[in-house]
Amino acid sequence: MYSKKFIENQLIEHFKTKESFSREDLLAFYRSYEPGLNEGTFGWRIYELKRKHIIKNVKKGVYTLKEKRLFKPDMDKTIIRIGKILEGSFDHHFYNIWNTTWLNDWSELQATFSMIILEVDRESMERVFYNLKDKHPNQPIFLKPDEAVISTYVSELSQSLIIKPMILRAPVLKIKKVIVPTLEKILVDLYCDDKLFFAFQGSQLIKIYQSCFERYIINLSTMFNYARRRKREEAIKVFLLVNLQDKIKDLID
Repeated sequence: MYSKKFIENQLIEHFKTKESFSREDLLAFYRSYEPGLNEGTFGWRIYELKRKHIIKNVKKGVYTLKEKRLFKPDMDKTIIRIGKILEGSFDHHFYNIWNTTWLNDWSELQATFSMIILEVDRESMERVFYNLKDKHPNQPIFLKPDEAVISTYVSELSQSLIIKPMILRAPVLKIKKVIVPTLEKILVDLYCDDKLFFAFQGSQLIKIYQSCFERYIINLSTMFNYARRRKREEAIKVFLLVNLQDKIKDLID
């Protein structure tokens, strides 16, 4: 007797190279594992596949696998400009930068302000802070702001630049010669830094996680390794099991 999860994994493997497949193709596949499968039960199998976002309709009776893509955010001019400054002035292996506007595609409510998050090694933080203030005198820049500064000043600005310490071996990638955090890192940071990312907590955080797991390839090993360095691995696992159970319950030990 094959488990439902096993058959679903085999289905993905079987149809992954096909642009689309018919209801008959899908029925033939299922009957290779469940020879006595009747139409009524097969209808429920299709319903479950759609509910789990494994397949989607191309048209009536024709399906395709739900495609997930690699995370590759749009890079705005400010991030590229700051990235170039860091590349030219500091050890570029020890920074990463991103913009909270990236979260807009994944959340239901749009924040009324945005933050550019720049992480550097602790020894370079003040040096980077003053360097960027000299080069961008009109840009509000905050060095490791506390909760009071965030709620009083940062939240009142349309855009601000936040400089904070980078955790050792944080997962990053390079886009257009600028080092940015991986999606796994962003998701963990949103959970851990709830004071800084106060606008993205509660139901918004759940929605962001659900949207990202639905749309993108997410490496749970990378995610949990980083969460472990932030001492929140178990808490993140519980959060995922509670809010994304149908997507990850068989992947978490």
